[in-house]
Amino acid sequence: MTGEPDLISLLYRADWTRLSLSAEVNDGSTLLLAPGRRYRLQAGEYVTGCDGDRPWELPQDDEDGPGMEGTVHWVSGPEPPLRTLLCPAWLLTASRLEAQGRVSACGRDALRVAVTKRPGVTGRLALAHVRSRRAEALVDAELGILLRIAWLADGEIPDVTELVSLELDPVVDPARFAPPPGSRIGESFGESLGDGGPAWWAVKTVAGLAAGSLGAWIRYSPFTHGPPAGADAEDAEAAMPHDDPPPELSPDGLPAGPQLSDELLHLLHDSDPGEFAATLHQWHDFGALLSQVPAAARRAGFGGVGLLADAVAEQSPTSHLVSALRISGPDKYQVDHAYDPPRGPKTIACDGQRCWQVYSGKVTVGPATPPPSDIADLADASWLLACRLSGGAPVIAGGRPAYRINVARGDAERSLSLMFSAAVAVIDAELGILLRLTSYLGGRPVRRDELRDITTGAGDFPVNIPPGLPLVEATDPFGDIRDGGPPQSVNIPLKVASVVARQVATETTKAARNFLRRMNTR
Repeated sequence: MTGEPDLISLLYRADWTRLSLSAEVNDGSTLLLAPGRRYRLQAGEYVTGCDGDRPWELPQDDEDGPGMEGTVHWVSGPEPPLRTLLCPAWLLTASRLEAQGRVSACGRDALRVAVTKRPGVTGRLALAHVRSRRAEALVDAELGILLRIAWLADGEIPDVTELVSLELDPVVDPARFAPPPGSRIGESFGESLGDGGPAWWAVKTVAGLAAGSLGAWIRYSPFTHGPPAGADAEDAEAAMPHDDPPPELSPDGLPAGPQLSDELLHLLHDSDPGEFAATLHQWHDFGALLSQVPAAARRAGFGGVGLLADAVAEQSPTSHLVSALRISGPDKYQVDHAYDPPRGPKTIACDGQRCWQVYSGKVTVGPATPPPSDIADLADASWLLACRLSGGAPVIAGGRPAYRINVARGDAERSLSLMFSAAVAVIDAELGILLRLTSYLGGRPVRRDELRDITTGAGDFPVNIPPGLPLVEATDPFGDIRDGGPPQSVNIPLKVASVVARQVATETTKAARNFLRRMNTR
């Protein structure tokens, strides 16, 4: 290759669905990959793969009892194998990257890249299992995939995942991607409806769990459960704005429109608002959400769908909430709701050392914590780089120059802000923050977060706590739920899942997203 590739664009545009390769991983597993989401990954006796439409797995001999062969193990579509290496866009979220020259790995030209956690309001480095603030990656200079990732921690042996051999365009029998006899096969939601057999019961289990998770989120969120005290019944903006038409999605889930420019990718990656203040407007349309539940699911009597329906019935058809927001650097913020939430604090403030939550009758104080996830995702838009993006047309939003971007979930995306299948994001051209994020389900807007009245240069950051309320130390945020009361945490969706089933919180969130995707594409 000649010239130096743009690292941000290289990582973002890497596409495992178009690759044809065979590789061996340092853990001894082997991978075959072909265009069209076909793969076969073998680790010892365990084999998993996808024929392009249906994922499958061949479990070890002692994993299942007799009669389980050929049954549906899960309800899902094709997902990438070796996600950490083949879907490198996660490296772009909340991290700083420094190219440190070229090397050779697996006979390929590669870029050595230093990865460090970027100070920011998200407080994350994309992967939940990350043990270190530093990593070193080898990026294929042509394909953009990772050939190696090593997590570095002082005094510890690096945690390394790498390809030890790689062959492009191998000659492979297409039958290798078909499920072998005895495999358990994943099926789509639509394929599994109607026969009443094992597949149907698997769908009921997964969809019920997913819908129940959404119902719990709605029921326990501090921003729902009827109109908040102090809300204006004559709110002139009660209806969700419809100024952002929904993005069109192709059958494979890609948003239509031109690809984002390199300049806009860099704006998202470098998103660093510094100090700013704004008014936050949030809308939720619970009626639109319930209207997209498939009629077949309702007729089947999924228990989780019933919980979802009951939770939605408790809400106003739509809600419009307003809050004042100040952010001053990566660990200082204050959120003041213009209403009294039926659940949760009215004010949340953090000075970088301690965090205060102001309720109607008390103030709790504890160690510093990141802002609520929805606010963090507005202030640091780098998480969008793990999504599928298109567009980038210049627009004016709230008197500020901005860009309009079509968004669909990606293989590396993990943000709670994109629980629904598609969204439209409006990015501030100067600060790189999200001015608007409107989420859609079945072509209808179901959620919208919008920042208005933005001012920069907040200066000193005094935490404003009303006097006269008793001050108590913050306790275990899960204790209230375990005791039968509402949660006191501000990061409700993830922590409710943790309380309901700590060991399967990630799978519950994933199931909820798959459920919503099925609702959107039925």
